[in-house]
Amino acid sequence: MAEEETLTSQTTSAEKNVRDKICYPVTQPIWWIVWPFRKALSWTAGRIFGERTQGILYKKILTPANALTSVRFWLLIEAMIGFFTGATLTEQTKLLFFAIITDFFDGPTARNNNEVTELGTYMDHIGDWSVIIWVIFLNFWYLWHQTILLPFLFVSFLIITILLFINIAKFKRFCDPEIPWIKNITEFANEELQTDVWGRIQFGLLAIALFGGLFIESANNPDFIFYELLQALPAMALILVIYTCLAFYLVLGGYSIRDAIDYSETKIKKFREKLRQFKNNA
Repeated sequence: MAEEETLTSQTTSAEKNVRDKICYPVTQPIWWIVWPFRKALSWTAGRIFGERTQGILYKKILTPANALTSVRFWLLIEAMIGFFTGATLTEQTKLLFFAIITDFFDGPTARNNNEVTELGTYMDHIGDWSVIIWVIFLNFWYLWHQTILLPFLFVSFLIITILLFINIAKFKRFCDPEIPWIKNITEFANEELQTDVWGRIQFGLLAIALFGGLFIESANNPDFIFYELLQALPAMALILVIYTCLAFYLVLGGYSIRDAIDYSETKIKKFREKLRQFKNNA
């Protein structure tokens, strides 16, 4: 198990390094675009509330990576409003597609500039799964007549639910009752929210499959951004991609459940060591 964890850790590190380099030409212009607003807002807050507030805002809150993640929430909210106000599925799909694309760049933006923060980590994961859960809902809402696809969607949702309850059980098992509840959650999340390469692949497969369903429904709308591409592809090709991604997602879902249940001694020690340090400093 230890060798497997080491290999996974090395693979994850290599994947992040490659992705950071690929994204660098995009992440740095984003950083410089956001920087003047970040500087001005934090400086203004510092004049009103003091230098400590200025430092927190500049270093931990108003980072370009967090701004990019915030765009994901904004696009998701726009898509949800569109659903309730009668926007076409094509318009909703376009917003959600751009929302999920931001996930490819916010992590590299933070790492390329040494600005990885707890807030950014939480926002990133909440944003990712908020988009995915909403896309799952849209698949059920618009694609209920595609009975072959529904079992895959149910199993996908079941895997997400199982992982949620496993993590709740792990937290209850390993948290320290003598330490504030919020600190327990923070440190546990810091350990659990660090997605390894398999988790990222699994998330990517699920996203491709779920968006594939929406793409099929939008394929005949000339206003869709991928209209010409989808018209050039055989209909069965996209369906094959969807089913292939879902099949691999289910396989990796089993891996994730096994990994979540088999909570390694290394992670337990890291989690409890952080709690012990907090208790000693309190």
